Amino acid sequence: MFVTVQFGEGQSEIFNTNCRIINFIHCLKQRCNLDPEECVDLVDKTGELANLTDREQSVERASCLLRDRQIYILIRVIRGDGIEGHKYEPLLRDLGKNHPELAELLRKLSNPQRERDRRSLSRKGWQQRDANTNHTSRSKRAATPKKSSGATLRN
Repeated sequence: MFVTVQFGEGQSEIFNTNCRIINFIHCLKQRCNLDPEECVDLVDKTGELANLTDREQSVERASCLLRDRQIYILIRVIRGDGIEGHKYEPLLRDLGKNHPELAELLRKLSNPQRERDRRSLSRKGWQQRDANTNHTSRSKRAATPKKSSGATLRN
């Protein structure tokens, strides 16, 4: 049971997943020349996070999180405070050239609040525009005198 991890300048390493997650992460940092205090995770080419950061101290097997023979890309996780979410930086150079969809997905994951704000602003903008249009058309109708059909009732 193994996975391939890509990082750096097109480098890749094969890792055994038949070990505890805590040991897997330690080995990952060591073999990829990262600071032991660095917070890292893996993402597959479809953009699915392995969520190693949530289980850094776990004694579960890494094979329960990682699919056998899968290729993963090493990413740095910058933990946000309670308001901001985590930010994700790929540790594979030229990710945008080789995997543009994945680079875009990581950008969106790194700014979830910004994406939500952008979506809600666009929805509010449409709602506001529609409300203004409806309000204007109603006020024009109210201000316009009603035309009579020309027929009047006489007693």
